[in-house]
Amino acid sequence: MKIRKRLQWLLLFAGLSMAAPGQGKDKNEVPLMRPAEEAEVNRQSDAFNKALQPVIAEAAKSTVRIWGNSRRPKILAYGTVVGDGGQVLTKWSEVERFTNSLQVQTDGKESYSVEIVGVFSEEDLVLLELGKGGKVLNAGEGFEESSAKLTPAKFHPSNLTLGKFLTAPQPTGKPVAFGVVSVLERNLRETDQAHLGIMADLEYKGEGVRISNVQPEYGAENAGLQAGDVILKVDDRNVAGLFELKNALAAKQPGDTVNILVESAGKERAFEVLLSNRPVTGQFSGDRLNQMERMGGKTSKVRSGFSKVVQSDMRIEHDRLGGPVVDLEGRIVGITLARADRTRTYIMGSEVVMDLLKGEYDTVAEARTKQTAREQMLAKQQRELIPKIRAMGKRPSLQRQRRHLSDMERLMERMNQEMEALEIP
Repeated sequence: MKIRKRLQWLLLFAGLSMAAPGQGKDKNEVPLMRPAEEAEVNRQSDAFNKALQPVIAEAAKSTVRIWGNSRRPKILAYGTVVGDGGQVLTKWSEVERFTNSLQVQTDGKESYSVEIVGVFSEEDLVLLELGKGGKVLNAGEGFEESSAKLTPAKFHPSNLTLGKFLTAPQPTGKPVAFGVVSVLERNLRETDQAHLGIMADLEYKGEGVRISNVQPEYGAENAGLQAGDVILKVDDRNVAGLFELKNALAAKQPGDTVNILVESAGKERAFEVLLSNRPVTGQFSGDRLNQMERMGGKTSKVRSGFSKVVQSDMRIEHDRLGGPVVDLEGRIVGITLARADRTRTYIMGSEVVMDLLKGEYDTVAEARTKQTAREQMLAKQQRELIPKIRAMGKRPSLQRQRRHLSDMERLMERMNQEMEALEIP
């Protein structure tokens, strides 16, 4: 009870603004902080992290580091001990290049050789098994046999509701990150989502969504929709803009049929459209978007395409993913799966993890073949799509450029005023 009250007090007054060790705290994150203010923030941060340690103590026993060795050893990810204590689940894309030199390290600094059991390619996870007999590294003398088993994670029903506070442990028993659930469980796998087959005209300011391009071989083209048509309604739902169109299609599944009402050449027309599976477009949307996603820390190599994940604002380093996640009761409710950007970390709930471990997995060769095929498909689709997007692009008008410049001047003036107000007399 004392721990809970202390946590509530710290959350209320600290506002979750302090970073756990490894949570990517930037010393310049709070500009113009006086030394006394910085000292107070650090004091509260230490108190907050200490308050979390009793909560994560048990889960920390099931948290391990995954090391790889090419020219020199490096930490690749965290892992969660599963099964009878002889297996570890971790992030595949972070360890894939080191399959012949992987080691698992406990808080006691014991390092175990591991073998790959199988790869869950669709979820970017890999199951490792401690080497035969549980080989432990004897410093300076290579590996020797050991019958030791690690402490397996005890998964509890996740109940990952909005605003639920979560934290992830280090093997040392200290928190590596914390945050709250910001988006409920959802499917991020593109090919499982319904696809209409149009591109919207983002310059259109009227009611509805004007079609700028109809993608060949998808439902919209097959039904007869054309560029220039304005979508007004999907089934019984009015469409005022792109946001409403996305919401109207969000609950639909590939294979569903929807009734689309459009305005075409001044007349209203109705179409029946068969929705298809969305094509794979991937997470690589261009250098500018990738740069924006990386602001606040390096992102995961694979950060999309998961079947069931919960989104959190937890800030965790890309090489600290794969470990367990606990709630304020200290119960393991999932594992960290990917860092997407500064404000998005994906978590796989306990139920999904346990179902995954009961299912089938790929060999390393099969996983690599699937990844190569996906990369080739992405490259092909991007080659076909990018020229169409460029053809649709419009050079900003002189009036629009002047308006942007004026907005920037006003912003700079406001910033100067605020900087002057912050100056110490």
